[in-house]
Amino acid sequence: MPEPPWLQKRYPGKNHLLRHAAEQNQLVIVKCNLCRRSITYLASDLVKLLPPDELALEVPFTCHKCGTREFMRVKLTSPMAGDWGNLTIRRPGPVRRIQTWRTVKLGDE
Repeated sequence: MPEPPWLQKRYPGKNHLLRHAAEQNQLVIVKCNLCRRSITYLASDLVKLLPPDELALEVPFTCHKCGTREFMRVKLTSPMAGDWGNLTIRRPGPVRRIQTWRTVKLGDE
């Protein structure tokens, strides 16, 4: 018996990798169907953070709002002329180091 459609791989037999999507300047749209949150990434930004040989249609992260990966869907698209200057995308920001503290007895290291 074949797998249900939601468990089948999209585009069987075609390995569209993340580096291929970055070479084609594609956008990666990740949507959580549970909380209806949608985030758009540049594939070229994801290549810097994730392995470039990962499948482009694999879910890169868990949902930040509901914490699940089960209901996430990934779609690839190319930016259109009207998207430049109007489309909101998520880009990597600066990396911050946070000092942590621990409590010890005086004289202990």
